[in-house]
Amino acid sequence: MLDPIIGLIRDAGRPTWLVGGYVRDSLLGRPTHDLDVIVPEGGVRLARRLADRFRGASFVLDAERDVGRAILPLEQGGSVEVDVARLRAPALLDDLAYRDFTVNAMAIELSRDGDNLIDPFDGQADLERKLLRAVTEGTFVDDPLRTLRGVRMVAELGFRIEDATFNLIRRDARLLPSVSPERIRDELMRIVVAPDGWRHLGLLRELALLPVVLPESAAQVGVTQSHPHYQDVFEHSRSVLAHLQGLYAFLYTEGPYRLPEIHADEEMMIAPPDAWEDARAVLEPYAQELRDHLCLPLAAGRTRRDLLCWAALAHDWGKPAKRTVEDTGRVRFFDHDHWGALLAEARLAALKFSGDEVAYVARLTDLHMRPGELTHQYPFSRRAQYRFFRASDSTGPDIVLLSLADYLATVAKILTEQGDAAEAERWGLRLKAARDLFDAYFNHRAEQVTPPPLLNGKQVMAALDIAPGPLVGELLDGLREAQAAGEVLTEEQAWAWVREHALARLA
Repeated sequence: MLDPIIGLIRDAGRPTWLVGGYVRDSLLGRPTHDLDVIVPEGGVRLARRLADRFRGASFVLDAERDVGRAILPLEQGGSVEVDVARLRAPALLDDLAYRDFTVNAMAIELSRDGDNLIDPFDGQADLERKLLRAVTEGTFVDDPLRTLRGVRMVAELGFRIEDATFNLIRRDARLLPSVSPERIRDELMRIVVAPDGWRHLGLLRELALLPVVLPESAAQVGVTQSHPHYQDVFEHSRSVLAHLQGLYAFLYTEGPYRLPEIHADEEMMIAPPDAWEDARAVLEPYAQELRDHLCLPLAAGRTRRDLLCWAALAHDWGKPAKRTVEDTGRVRFFDHDHWGALLAEARLAALKFSGDEVAYVARLTDLHMRPGELTHQYPFSRRAQYRFFRASDSTGPDIVLLSLADYLATVAKILTEQGDAAEAERWGLRLKAARDLFDAYFNHRAEQVTPPPLLNGKQVMAALDIAPGPLVGELLDGLREAQAAGEVLTEEQAWAWVREHALARLA
């Protein structure tokens, strides 16, 4: 796939080296879609030549450092990014010493006589040991984003951080605010959505990075909750993400998600197999519809599936500020959903997420309790169902998934250790509510979720001889709700409903 590109670079007739992730992934046997190239000079010029040869595009990343990027189309679809940079030091080995981790500080010299691996810091040995080791003590001072990049590489490669490097990250975590929020966002995004992303949120805490990049999550640490919760709010949020990604395993059977597994030294509990089987049975009839729904893009290639993971992380951000303790000792968190939505808006905006992404996570945070409230009314009315979807708009299925993960995380200990019959019954009702909401949204949307209007405002104003104003909107909203509830089915019934309710309002 990349051979013609590499061939052209090799034939340029001057010293050229492939470096970084391409070398690492090639040695690991992992697919790679990007190339990093360094040359003694003419980085921007070579990027432009590649773009011309392969009918792609090029632009300057850093004119002063002579760094260019070529984006080249691939025959099978998609594209490859080739970053070409001039050496940052007179010698190649000095250039490699500027890099972050030893596994990224290897180079392949491209020449007509063959390709030679250059590995001055034993990166290949670290690859075999699955170890992340900083190249120098100043690695994270040179670029503090590398502290987050280390966690991301753990998440994506399954490596562990070498002890001395672990301590360096903790030492330099405080430097992260000097990095642009966009760069922090992109690294966090890959950490949160990675399979087992929940585990790496714990690593952020251990590395002293959590208070710097996600202070709302850090504030949850040590905030205790009442039964049936068994974890503090931060650990519960990690568990919600774990259970959400477990639900993803039923929707994306070919990967990359799987049911969460707990290591022997972890205190988190995962729902028992029969609870997972119950969830699978509810999700399976709607699996294709849910996949299609969750793949909808929000911004910059990020999808609902990605941002739903962020909602799992953020859904209880409001709890620390709203914690109260009753005389009985019961801990309550009144209005934490609405407060958390405000915190989610502020944090995601600070990280430069798009407006659509911010609104999505905030809405899910604000409404994450609603499916549980509907469950308490089960079997709930079509009117109550309609009001849920009116509030949630197109995010209704997403909120239901989040609610299922939240509930599973909350009662996992009870279901596993006690086999509590009452709790099992409540879990069964939660599943029935989820099934009914999925069915309404995906199979009966036109009748029960967004019924088409039988009348419009002009018709109502003309027939009732009333001026534009709030009454017209209230009548139309009420009529739409009556349609969704199955009380109004025809235009004739709609007129009767409008006249009756207008008369009551005008009396």
